[in-house]
Amino acid sequence: MAKTTGFSWRKPRLIEREGKRMDWHKARLHPIWVGGRDGYRYSVLYDGKLLVERSRDPETDAARALLAKGITGKLTMLDGKTGKPRTVINIEKAAGIITTEENRSGLRFRKPPRRADNSPPSPESKVA
Repeated sequence: MAKTTGFSWRKPRLIEREGKRMDWHKARLHPIWVGGRDGYRYSVLYDGKLLVERSRDPETDAARALLAKGITGKLTMLDGKTGKPRTVINIEKAAGIITTEENRSGLRFRKPPRRADNSPPSPESKVA
């Protein structure tokens, strides 16, 4: 008899809260030891497919990837081995932030820095 973890790739359930429908999604979080100063990186599987690979910030990276696919609502990050819930995030809110590590007070959520002209660097502006 196979051991089950309580996780299935069913369609997200709908919750109605304060008159709004909210979609609940599940993804599996898999740690990868890279060693050295970096420690762990994380890969995220959603609907059985790789969504994010080797991320330092898997929750916000997964939220940005899902939002780019038009998926909104809440995302429950499950442990890759045990299937136990680890974190729950609001996809729309998490897509707009990054996690930064600060010496004075540990991890913080911040808005990503913006470039003055909002454009990618051109090949001419790169320093050789």
